[in-house]
Amino acid sequence: MKNFFLVISFLIASIFLFYSHADAMNGWWEGPYGDYCPMWGSYGARKIVKTAKEAKKILQEYFKNEPVVIGNTKEREYFFEADIKDKNNNLIDVVIVDKRTGRIRSIY
Repeated sequence: MKNFFLVISFLIASIFLFYSHADAMNGWWEGPYGDYCPMWGSYGARKIVKTAKEAKKILQEYFKNEPVVIGNTKEREYFFEADIKDKNNNLIDVVIVDKRTGRIRSIY
């Protein structure tokens, strides 16, 4: 009888732990960062980005419907870093483009 209650308690605790983990994952998936350029689809560019010029082109395509300007684009070891500015030349974000995948992420 003691083992029965122990097993039932374990099952109930597991359900609550799984439910809270699933709920936390829902919030994680709704985050605004880590997106990909739409010209290659929602699963990622699947393309190696070799130059700052390519990275800037990806960012221009990604932000084409936004009133922003792609500023300085600098090459780093694993990614390209670019300033995103508004029409008044105010810095509004700093993003990176992963060299291996083309993934765009905010780091600001």
